[in-house]
Order: sequence, then structure tokens, then C-alpha cells
Amino acid sequence: MEQFFRLPDSDDLNRYDNNPAPLDQQFGIRPLGTLKPLSSHDITSSIAGIGMETLDRDTYDPTPLYDPLCAAGCKWVRLQTGWLKCEKTAGVYDFAWLDAIVDNLLQRGIQPWFNTGFGHPIHTPVPAYEELFRQSGNSPANGMVRGYVGEVPLYHGPRAMAAWKNYLAAMAEHFSDRVRHYEIWNEPDVHRVFWRHLGQPVHADLKEELRRIRIAEDYVDFVKESADALRKTLPQVKVIATISHPVSDHVRVAGIRRLADWVDIISYHNYANTPEAENCDKVAFFRSHLSVPGKTTEFWQGEAGRATHPHHSGCYITSEYVQAKYILRRLLCDFQTGMKVSSIFTASDLRSYYPDGSDQEFGIFKADPVRPKLGFFAFQAMATLLAEAESTSRMMISGNLINGNMAGSRLNYQFNSVAFLRHEVPVFALYLPESVEISVPPIRCEVKISGELGYRFREPVLIDPLRHKVYAIDREIVKYPDWAYGSAIIAPYPVTDYPIFMTERSAIELERA
Repeated sequence: MEQFFRLPDSDDLNRYDNNPAPLDQQFGIRPLGTLKPLSSHDITSSIAGIGMETLDRDTYDPTPLYDPLCAAGCKWVRLQTGWLKCEKTAGVYDFAWLDAIVDNLLQRGIQPWFNTGFGHPIHTPVPAYEELFRQSGNSPANGMVRGYVGEVPLYHGPRAMAAWKNYLAAMAEHFSDRVRHYEIWNEPDVHRVFWRHLGQPVHADLKEELRRIRIAEDYVDFVKESADALRKTLPQVKVIATISHPVSDHVRVAGIRRLADWVDIISYHNYANTPEAENCDKVAFFRSHLSVPGKTTEFWQGEAGRATHPHHSGCYITSEYVQAKYILRRLLCDFQTGMKVSSIFTASDLRSYYPDGSDQEFGIFKADPVRPKLGFFAFQAMATLLAEAESTSRMMISGNLINGNMAGSRLNYQFNSVAFLRHEVPVFALYLPESVEISVPPIRCEVKISGELGYRFREPVLIDPLRHKVYAIDREIVKYPDWAYGSAIIAPYPVTDYPIFMTERSAIELERA
């Protein structure tokens, strides 16, 4: 197991796309040690989650990942429940495969939540799929066919819906003391892939705008029936609705149809290449349209990730370093917008995922052989730094170029800043929200940190979460000038294209040398 926890040497520049550690050899900053990560057992609350999707399609073996995910401080895991894998014979349910996963996670302090789906060869048969099963000896290479992905029982009539609701009720009863969160379907608004009938997109006779509206209406009806079946069996259930795109007709229609009346949580998926792009505005739009007056609705970020190899959705720049930066920024952005859970897609690379049988490489682990990518260590650091984190508007961090009062453009130096508390200790993060595909050398800034009346740093440190390196800040670069009106001024302060954290030495533990 030791291989999973050994961080790549920061001097191995090939692993970091030839980017040196941004805090090394900076004036007024000196190496102090290595951040000691918290395990899942050490953390009471956190938004940090990971997806273990597609296990219903046997895309990888989860067994080698349980201990590393615990060591990474993961608190939530999204699991897809695979209707056809749980009900091989009509009306007979076997959850043994899912029991093993759920129990292994719970034993390690990780809470699973279910994403329910998909179709079923008995209840929602697709003749073309059945022919592919027959030709392949019951194991088609097409991962979508193998899981009956997107085949919606709603369009197969009352018998299919009755079978679907019986399946949900049986699952809720079986896992009643272990799993309370049930998400209804996956990305229904991505209708060409995940919302289908007989293997084809639904409402094909309608113009695209009308089709989107009808699908959103159908999804609300589907959620109503599914939620009712779950609550009759498990009154304490937390029902989750999901929408992939936070700014869309699907959101508008779901709001008009009062989707939130039927659920406790609404999740969305955010794969934006630049996590900060319109992030706060998108979430505000999403909340505004879906919230119902007088009802408290939680919002989760249920799936977002970055491939380390070009995939079917585009040919953007990919590497482990880019993925790691993305994970740091995605988790922090989701904390910034008040998400109660942020789930990174996904734990492992997936074998035979796509329709052509090819693999998908969004995992923070390689699958063959199993090894962690840089993204694993980025996730590990963020899980530690966001453990028991509480947002606050009573503190702030802001950056300016040294000599920044001089006339000049600021467009290339727009910072993203976050401040929060961990066990009453202030934590600050500042970085340049550049495209994750572009590597930005650190720039030397003047940083202003404002907190409670009379607050003074005692033993300030900087943390590089990508390399787990901790640095002491010399007192000579931390000043409290009269013109700052009680705020701390730190200069020079290095800022790069992923969050560097500043806090008190007492807020973290260091690995023993």
C-alpha cells in the first residue's frame, strides 16, 4: 500500500509538466516540512467526495482503492446502482455486489450515496441491445449497452414504471440503515446519451427547444413517482434530483414545475474547463430558478472532472498535472459557492466505457496497473484543508501587483480569493484563475489580508496543495502599516494558477521527517 501514499518528488519536473515548485526560492519564504493529510476517519464533515461510477458495468475493480480513498480523506462516494445487475430474475433482488462496496466504504469512514438507474432487459427491453448481448456472449464491449444506460422506464409504460418503483423500494429497504441519499437518474438533460427510449433520443419529432421542454417535464414526473416509492419505504430518505447544465431550459422548466417540492437536494454537474468561469453566476442562476419559497433545498455539485488523456468530448490539452490543478480549483470553487458536497469524477480510469469499447481516463487512479495520479494527491490535500471548513464573510484576502497603484491593465491579473475558518483558525487562498491548460509562472504580488479587529498572525505558513509542501513566512515581509487600517500587508507574495493557502502553523500537522 505504500506506493499509494508516496507523493512524487517535486523535483521530478516531468510529472509536473516541467513546472517547478512555485514557492521554492522565494524571498521571505522558507521550507518548513510536508503537510500531514487527514484520513476519512479523522474528518467529521467535508464537501470532498469522489465518484465510483459505472461499477454496475464492471469497468474496474474497486477493491484496491478503498484504503487509498480513506487515506485521502474522502467523505462521500457516488455509486451507480445498476438495476439490471440487481434484478437478474424479475422480482428477485440480489444486492450482494453493492453490499460489498457500501460496507467497505462505511468501514473506512466514507458515506456512499446512490445514483439510481438505468434500464433493464426484462422491463425496458431494447431489441438492438439484446442482439448485441447475444453476439458478444452476454458481455458487449459497448459500455452504454452493457449497462442499458439511459433507457428510461417512464416510456415503457405502467408495468415498467411499477417494476422500477419496486426496485427502488427493495433497495431502500435493503440499505435502510446504511444509505439515505438517492439520486434519481443521471444527466437527464443530456438526452442524446442518458435519456432514451429503445436506444434512441426521445421526442425526436419535436424541434430541439420543444424537445428540451418536454424532457424536463417528463423528468419532473419521473422524479415525483420515484420519490414517492422511496419515501413510502424509507421515510427518512434524502431524495436528490440532478441536472447536468446549471443554465438551461431544463432548469427553467424544472423550476416552473416546482421540482424542489419533491426532493431534498438538487445536484448539478460542472465540467467547465476553467472552474471559475461564471461559477458564482451559474450557481446563483441555478439556485434562483429551482429554490421554492419556504422550503430549504440543499445544492450539491454531483459530478465534475478532467481527463488525463483526450476523450470523446474534445481534444483539449490533457495531463496529470492539468487534472490535479483542476481538482484543486473545482473543490475550492464548490466550497466558495456553498455546495454541501463536491464529487470529483472519478476514482479510477474506466475500461470499455464508450460505445466503441474504448477506455475513459478521468480517474485519479490508473487502472492497469493500479497507481495514483497527481490528482489523487491534489484531492488528498484539499480534503484535509477543507475538513470542518466554515465559510465566512468577516475575512478576506486580496492581491495587487507590487507597485500596483501605477497606471496599467489589470486584465491579466484578476485573482480568485477565498477565506474560511477551520476550528476557528483563519485560512486564506489566492490564485490566478487562468485556463487550467495554461501553466502560469508565479507572479510576485502585494497581498492584503483583513480579519477581525486586532487580529495578528502568530506563525503564518503557506501550503502548496499540489506538492503538499509547507513554508514558513518570515515576519519581515508581514507588516501592519497605518495606511492598511488594521489589515496585514504581505510582500512579496507569490501567486500562481492554483490555490496556495495561508494559515497559522497551529492549523495543520506536518509529516515527521
